[in-house]
Amino acid sequence: MRLRNILYRVYSFLFSFIPIGVSNYKFRKTLLLPLYSKFYIRRQQGGGINLSNDPERQLRQNSKTVIYMVQRETTFSGGLSDRFRGIISIYAECKRQNLPFRIVFEPLHIQDYIQPNQYDWQIRNEDIIWDTDRCYPCTILTYRHNLKNPIQRYAQITFLRHFLRKRYEQIHVYSNMATAEDNFGQLFEELFKPSKELQEQIDHHLKQLGGKGSYISMTFRFRQLLGDFKEGGDVLPAEKREEYIQLCIKCVERIHQQTIGKKILVTADSSLFLDKLYSKIYEDGNSRPSTNQDWLYIIPGKVVHMGFTFDADEKVYMKSFVDFFMLSYASVTYQVTDKLLMNSGFPKRASMLGENQYKEVRL
Repeated sequence: MRLRNILYRVYSFLFSFIPIGVSNYKFRKTLLLPLYSKFYIRRQQGGGINLSNDPERQLRQNSKTVIYMVQRETTFSGGLSDRFRGIISIYAECKRQNLPFRIVFEPLHIQDYIQPNQYDWQIRNEDIIWDTDRCYPCTILTYRHNLKNPIQRYAQITFLRHFLRKRYEQIHVYSNMATAEDNFGQLFEELFKPSKELQEQIDHHLKQLGGKGSYISMTFRFRQLLGDFKEGGDVLPAEKREEYIQLCIKCVERIHQQTIGKKILVTADSSLFLDKLYSKIYEDGNSRPSTNQDWLYIIPGKVVHMGFTFDADEKVYMKSFVDFFMLSYASVTYQVTDKLLMNSGFPKRASMLGENQYKEVRL
């Protein structure tokens, strides 16, 4: 038994460390270094002003800068909530080491949606270094679904600290690591506040729902199950989709019966499901979403997965941020699960931000 425990610990240790190291080596060699070479050449040919061209500039400041980096080509960082957990994890370590921390989030400009709050994480384009003699791009990815796994967390923070010790002017980290879960909400609020436009939308929807903490939320994560969302995963045959949609609608109605008097905000990545849900609840014509008696609330608009869609309209990207903050303000955040629905980190992380109740409910 003792030998088995030792072997299990060794296996777990290797299973946590090896994938992170191998993926960093692979992505640096096949993606990041060629990409940085292209960016560097483009900047040199462009002849733009580069205020970071003085190699002694940051050394004189006696500090290196750490940048959480997302580029169009780096889809492995995941969706919005995956990127948030990576940002917060790296910021927490930079804060501990008193290192300057910045965020580059492309192709959408994150500052169009959320802006610096207590800490200014912005960096000008001309101050980003693409010369790999002076910057070190690296990856720290997550391979275990259990984000609280202590060995995975130890492996991720060990790699991060190793990279931060490197003698470069900038360390560019591409990551969805999760090592600051216990104080996610506090660190998020240090970094971010909604932009003016986002805050206006949040205020509007809160007014419709009765204010913070006065409603509950339910999230369905279909991926491309119903054939109307661009992402990976299984696709249900067309003839089986209607039956599955009705099963999901019954789940919403069941939660409504258990929470009479509470409005329910329903979010999903499938417009088809949301349209069917709305039609089913209000098909008799006796209820309208503008009346106080109505309990179902759906925020209009389409959502996309940021790791799969790079050219959406700003309003489409805005919807994901609206959903995230609105979930955080619910009194209870439900995530609906079964063998087909994805167990998403999006509502879970929103609940962590709002410090509300998070519950998973089976279909």
